[in-house]
Amino acid sequence: MSDTLNHNITGLTYEDTLPLRWVAATSALSETQQIRIQESNAEVLRTVAALEEHQGEAVSEHDSATQELQRMEFKINLLLDLMGQVLAHHATLPDPLPVSLSAQAIQWDAQAAPDVGSYLNVELFLSRKYPRSIMFYGQVQQVSNVQGIFRITMAPEGMSEVVRDWLEKFIFRHHRRSIAHARRG
Repeated sequence: MSDTLNHNITGLTYEDTLPLRWVAATSALSETQQIRIQESNAEVLRTVAALEEHQGEAVSEHDSATQELQRMEFKINLLLDLMGQVLAHHATLPDPLPVSLSAQAIQWDAQAAPDVGSYLNVELFLSRKYPRSIMFYGQVQQVSNVQGIFRITMAPEGMSEVVRDWLEKFIFRHHRRSIAHARRG
């Protein structure tokens, strides 16, 4: 879309086209469900962070132990990539949609829209290497029509501090990478 996302989201955001699925919530989540979802979200975010780790320092050509570790890490990453592709192929992932994500809100573009004020369950897949979703429950804050596409903004509820911290780290890491990429380009 020519009109960029996140015009209503404050703070640092992560924008991408990611598999996302939403359904109307039939009832509020119980405390047990909230805890289980937050534990799962924290696990997914920790795993995605581990998969995205990059070596920051250049390695001396004479440091054979470090070079060997890097070769092993490359092979492990290759296996993880292949495994992620196999899982993604066999999993039924939702269609990728333009998404803007912050620790306070999630916004996406879709062909259909819920009513403002309704509650949703949203599944968002952050990594192609690890096709497991983080889940949000929350209230639709705004729905707008932009060139025939609905832009939906939802405020997640019940997010634990641990999940919020991991999500902020994820968003900051991608923001930092986009700046570094822009400087190189």
